[in-house]
This record gives sequence, structure tokens and C-alpha cells, in this order.
Amino acid sequence: MSADDRDAIRRLKHEYCYLIDDGDYEAWVDLFTEDGQFSLGETTFAGHEELHEFATETFDSAYDTTAHVVTNPLIEVDGDTATGRWYLMLAYQTPDGEVGWKQTNYDDEYRRVDCEWKIVSSAANANIEA
Repeated sequence: MSADDRDAIRRLKHEYCYLIDDGDYEAWVDLFTEDGQFSLGETTFAGHEELHEFATETFDSAYDTTAHVVTNPLIEVDGDTATGRWYLMLAYQTPDGEVGWKQTNYDDEYRRVDCEWKIVSSAANANIEA
């Protein structure tokens, strides 16, 4: 496991946060492998088409603004695959003007594809809201 690989995966997760917060959903989807998955509780969105639908329909209609803050990464690299666990603090404002935050954690799997790390799966687990 090299520091370069861990740094690349940290950057990948940070790009994930900035891109979805900025509404750049095409670039966000491109961070995933072709068969990549995002799970939100019991619901899973698989493949680039479903990931794009999640971002443009579910996520975009739920929030006017968001700020994803990920911390405490535990990254394990094994050759061309890796896992990561992160805390997430999500500050948000809904279309109705409600503001708040959610805390959860991500459990991720990554794969190196053509010398670049991609997300194979990202699962957001139970939320704490305030």
C-alpha cells in the first residue's frame, strides 16, 4: 500500500463531494466504474445511467444546496483494489428553505482502472439528523 494510492483515493472522494455539491453530475458519475453503485440505505443505484438519474432526480430535487464534508478516512489498498470508510457531515438547504445537517458514514470500494482510481461502490449508512 503506497502513500500515493491513499492520496489518490482521498482526492477521488473529495472530488466526489465537490462535484455533487456543484451539480456537475456527469463528472460525478464518471468517478464510478461503469458498473459502479451508490447505496442510500436499502436503495441501490447501479451503473452510470441509474447514478445519473439518482443525482438529477432524487438528490437534486431534495436539496437546493449541500456541502459534503468527509473525515477520518480508513483506506486499505490491496494491489488494484481498495476499501475506504469515511465519516460524512452533510450541511444542506431544501427547496422549502429548511436547513440542517446529517451525519453518516460511507463504506466504499475502489478499483484502479487504466491507472486511475474509480469508485466501485459507495454506501451511505444510517443518518443522524439535526
